Amino acid sequence: DVLQTQDCNIILRHYGEIRRWDVLSKVFGWMQEHDMLNIASYSSYFKYLGLSRNAAKALQVYGSIQDQSTRVTVSICNSLLGCLVKNGRSDSTFKLYDEMIRGGLSPDLFTYSTLLSGCMKLKHGYAKAMELINELNSRGLQMDSVIYGTLLAICASHNYCEEAEAYFKKLKDEGHSPNLFHYSSLLNAYSVNSYYEKAELLMKDLRSSGLTPNKVILITLLKVYSKGGLFEKAKELLTELEASGFAQDEMAYCILIDALAKGGKIWEATMVFNEMKGKGVKSDGYAFSIMISALHRGGYREEAKKLAKEFEDQNATYDLVMLNTSLRAYCNTYDTESVMRMLKKMDELNISPDDITFNTLIRYFCKAKVYHLAYKTIVDMHTKGHQLNEELCSEIMVQLGEAGFPSEAFSVYNMMRYSKRTVCKSLHEKVLGILVPAGLLKDAYIVIKVLCFWHLLPVSLLFILRVFTNKKMLS
Repeated sequence: DVLQTQDCNIILRHYGEIRRWDVLSKVFGWMQEHDMLNIASYSSYFKYLGLSRNAAKALQVYGSIQDQSTRVTVSICNSLLGCLVKNGRSDSTFKLYDEMIRGGLSPDLFTYSTLLSGCMKLKHGYAKAMELINELNSRGLQMDSVIYGTLLAICASHNYCEEAEAYFKKLKDEGHSPNLFHYSSLLNAYSVNSYYEKAELLMKDLRSSGLTPNKVILITLLKVYSKGGLFEKAKELLTELEASGFAQDEMAYCILIDALAKGGKIWEATMVFNEMKGKGVKSDGYAFSIMISALHRGGYREEAKKLAKEFEDQNATYDLVMLNTSLRAYCNTYDTESVMRMLKKMDELNISPDDITFNTLIRYFCKAKVYHLAYKTIVDMHTKGHQLNEELCSEIMVQLGEAGFPSEAFSVYNMMRYSKRTVCKSLHEKVLGILVPAGLLKDAYIVIKVLCFWHLLPVSLLFILRVFTNKKMLS
């Protein structure tokens, strides 16, 4: 018996379903080598490349398709666009879609559903979604319940509550029965502005339609109550979630803890946090991070440090958020040993620092008067392409000058000057106040040139300083 393309497709899908990505690619490569690919082969392969986070490979394979009619086959295009959306490459998705349209693609509802999913995290996602809906209508296609669900989610994520309500009503008017996803999306839109009365009416509508609220629905309602300051209702709902087995992870507790802490009820937040721990709910660090930050904001720095140490003793793994939170707790109590331990852990876990990490360390080293480490951290931050905090670096620059490190202060000035298009006039004045008394007149001359270039000082001053500098060097 000879293997047919459809047999190879079955093998391809098998390895995709069991997540054997290396074998999947070998099977596809063999099929490609033996000219045994068809539309289903490409569609399946792109789908699994999306799941394996290998969008670059998908684009490479698509680029190798020579036959234009195959390139614009709707199932292949849908699969590739879906791969890009899953990998967060929304901008690339829409550029490729435009190319596909120019090449002759006739999109279907699934195409638009995929593209709309890509609007979720776009900055102007709602406007882009409206363009797609207008295009969909112009092609004579009718919106289905999936399209409506995605639209509701887009409205919720971009804070278009009234529009979400209008689409939900239109969904019903057109004879579609809302499902739990539609209800949870509208409920999420209500949670943004804490429209708890509307949320409660929606819950009544949901139950009257014969649906039973699931975990997502109830947690979203908890978010509505918590953000709205209805803490008693939120606590009652949390009890309901516990009874239903929907509070086995920390998410529901975190929503209430965060709202209580931000509402100034830090000790009530602590009680809920302790109840969560007492019930053996596993925390990945989110609840600890919320509580440590809340205690820090409230001025309870020793308590924040104690909680950071508790998490450290119980957990071997960290993410960047929890590392930054713990680092700040240790820095604010001048616990140098723990700070160094966190930095070592960051290296061991191969976690890259962000702006928060760098700024926390810079402030700490500066307050501890370890100016050479503050300076080295600024250099590291600048080298790795992070945007320097002008206010913080300006403060460090002055302190470096006062501590007898004028050259390092000038270096910080230059890093700020080259990392931003313009800096405030006071920064130039501050560095001049460091350089001139230190006798670094050549460096001061450079600063004056910058000021004259931006018309912040008369050019005559540049001439005077140049003459003075030359005389100083000759004497």
